[in-house]
Amino acid sequence: MSRIFMVLFVVSEGDTMTLTVKQIESAKPKDKAYKLSDGRGLYLFITKTGVKSWRSNYLENGKQKTITYGRFPDMSLADARIAHMNAKNNKGKPEATGITFKNASDKWLKVKLPTITSKKSQRQFIYSLEEFVYPFIGDLEIGQIKRVDLTDVVLKIQEQGLLETAKRVAGRVTAVFDYAQDLGIIESHPANNLTRVLREKRIIKPMPSIPYEEAGELLTKIETYNETITRLGLLFLAHTFVRTNEIRYMKWSEIRDGKFWVIPAERMKMKKTHVVPLSEQALKILNEIELETGECEYVFASPVNSRVPVSENTFLFALYRLGYKGRMTGHGFRSLASTVLNELSPFSRDVIERQLAHKETDLVRAAYNRAEYLPQRIELMNWWSDWLLNQKNAVNH
Repeated sequence: MSRIFMVLFVVSEGDTMTLTVKQIESAKPKDKAYKLSDGRGLYLFITKTGVKSWRSNYLENGKQKTITYGRFPDMSLADARIAHMNAKNNKGKPEATGITFKNASDKWLKVKLPTITSKKSQRQFIYSLEEFVYPFIGDLEIGQIKRVDLTDVVLKIQEQGLLETAKRVAGRVTAVFDYAQDLGIIESHPANNLTRVLREKRIIKPMPSIPYEEAGELLTKIETYNETITRLGLLFLAHTFVRTNEIRYMKWSEIRDGKFWVIPAERMKMKKTHVVPLSEQALKILNEIELETGECEYVFASPVNSRVPVSENTFLFALYRLGYKGRMTGHGFRSLASTVLNELSPFSRDVIERQLAHKETDLVRAAYNRAEYLPQRIELMNWWSDWLLNQKNAVNH
């Protein structure tokens, strides 16, 4: 059926068309959105910002819903009447617009990308849509996309362990739908509050750690502790600032060349073998404890059962007894060392982070860290032990 015939057919239904192209073009925005009726339920909707879109209302399951056919002038008066007639012949259900999520996204990106000054950020912005969104909903008509389609997209990202990426993508998907709604492509959409299907990021409460000005006093108190293995374990923990479980399961067989402690990958949080250069003070502590546990498998063997390491809370409860409950933990020595080394020492962040065995989040930086900075880390560990000794001596003199 030709367009002319179809338009005449609509006219012949008995309704007088009330709008002209001149009226539509001259319609100006007002303080509130308003409608201009064209008859038979078709109307032009003008927003406060002057966006003009063709719409009609229909009932579905007793509820009024709205069809948005398109935006003027992209959709002419004649085309709007044809779309409206087709919708009425389809029992009021909206006819497909042919505008996919990708089409709407492209329109949005033309507006959004110029506001992002960094070219790298622009590329990452586009990549997030191309990688995580378009393969799943890019070719779907935007007005036909369901809430479950969108939740599936962001939950798939979360399942990869990329929670922050999932939240950013959810925000971008919602922005595309908002923009399509503003353009009159869709009347409403299912992307509102899309991030609520994602889990909240777990808030990790930092372990208590004393101010570094109190380090000398703490070491002095530790040296008064009356159980030898626990006392030496706390001192060794202070000088090596490893994780508590790494020191609990330390074995005599892990000492290399009399000056390095090599912790196997399976016992490390990042599952990577870790080398701890042993300072003169740390070696002195090991020599002393060897008199107690040298025949055992574990360096810090339990005083109760020498075949197993000290219990999980041994060092924590010892700090409690010394008066540091809520102020210091075994892990707190890592925080203490990190603060002092970053603020007071001459060593670079790369060297400090490698000795702390933190995960390297910068992939480019990680690629250049293959040398592991071992000579610098030997110097760092000696510097740290000397600093601790100086703090203790300052308290005692």
